[in-house]
Amino acid sequence: MAILSRLADKGFASANVVFGIGSYTYQVVSRDTFGFAMKAIYAEVGGESVDIFKDPATDDGTKKSAKGLLRVEYEGTNFVLYEEQTRSEFEGGALVPVFRDGNLLVDEPLSTIRDRLMDSWQCPAPGSVRF
Repeated sequence: MAILSRLADKGFASANVVFGIGSYTYQVVSRDTFGFAMKAIYAEVGGESVDIFKDPATDDGTKKSAKGLLRVEYEGTNFVLYEEQTRSEFEGGALVPVFRDGNLLVDEPLSTIRDRLMDSWQCPAPGSVRF
């Protein structure tokens, strides 16, 4: 509670904060296990567009994030990511808004989401994931 109170004093909303507890708590399964991380890449501050990105100077380039408004296109059998798009480019492509301003725009049953996941995901063979 003290952390949230101090953040509120600095003008942060608790809904904008994510707390982590470390991957070792969950059988050493982390975002790196499946090569996935979610980061902010764009914001509008005072009506001005701001690209947000991560490019650590001490990294070998594998942790560099996408930058700005993104567009994803389905090309052949692959999805291709385009970054730093204009507003009109961003509004095209294969990405579909699901939430906007706290409102649910796409209401799909959990069974549909699970079916889509199972159709697109291959489980690693037992013993093939190394930590």
